[in-house]
Amino acid sequence: MYALPGKDAWKQEPGGTSPEPDGRIGGCGCGSGEQTMIHIIIDSMSDITPEEAREMGAELLVLPVRFGGEEFYEGLNLSRKDFYARLQTCTTELPKTSQITPDTYLQAFREALAEDGAEALYLCGSSALSGCWQSACMACKKLEHPERVTLVDSLGVVSASGQLARMACRRKDEFASAEALGEWLISLRDHQRTYGQAGDMKYLVIGGRINPAVGKVGSALHLKPMLKLQDGVLHQAGLVRGREKTLNWYRERLEECPPRMDIPMVIAGAECPEAVQQLADYVRSLPIELPPIETMGIGTIVGTYGGQGSISITWVARD
Repeated sequence: MYALPGKDAWKQEPGGTSPEPDGRIGGCGCGSGEQTMIHIIIDSMSDITPEEAREMGAELLVLPVRFGGEEFYEGLNLSRKDFYARLQTCTTELPKTSQITPDTYLQAFREALAEDGAEALYLCGSSALSGCWQSACMACKKLEHPERVTLVDSLGVVSASGQLARMACRRKDEFASAEALGEWLISLRDHQRTYGQAGDMKYLVIGGRINPAVGKVGSALHLKPMLKLQDGVLHQAGLVRGREKTLNWYRERLEECPPRMDIPMVIAGAECPEAVQQLADYVRSLPIELPPIETMGIGTIVGTYGGQGSISITWVARD
């Protein structure tokens, strides 16, 4: 096993379970010709949909989400539209998510390594937000050839880990090994900038991330909680009122740290395609040299805490 953890990745204790179904979607993609076959495995913290994972040639492992006593797997028995409809009915308790089990990882790794000489790279959602990293490490210890598996802690969710997942699948044939690909992904990760906004303070209050009094005042004044991904965790980065000030806030972040031109920016939204398009159009209109802009959705993991209307944007900084 070649592990590329993030900050303090080994300190979190594993916990949670993932009963049947095991939440696995799609098959592993691989390189061609004489190159080492590199199978890419990702998880649903990247918010890559099952359909996109199949198109990318990646295997997607889905974290379960529970509403009370009911358990769901996004893309298997729960659509994003239905998830946000259920989320709107929550008033005192948010849905719970569980990590992927070591047995699920073990099966995925063994299948990826079934062909002689094949290697696997698992891009894990932030180890600071889930015990999936520990589960994957536990699974690797049971493999006959753990040296053929590379684990990468993305220290990200949504557009951050989604961007890395897309780049891994697109560029894997350029690398001689999963280890080399993993090191390149880490170099991107360490220069990523991810910002965003919660769609509704209600869920931040229910989840204990904002004081109820602050949430009440903020909602009354139509304030948007702005967010920043740092060390694998989403932190509050201020409160902004009004669409114009919100867009200017993103502009300031881009001016502070302009993006590289060879890695597409990614804008993600929680069932709010119009808002995503507005932000993309605004960013394109800025007098800043920018790479192509791609879009994606926000699923059950971050959507639980930000609600419908949440947005995130990720780019790789030039330096």
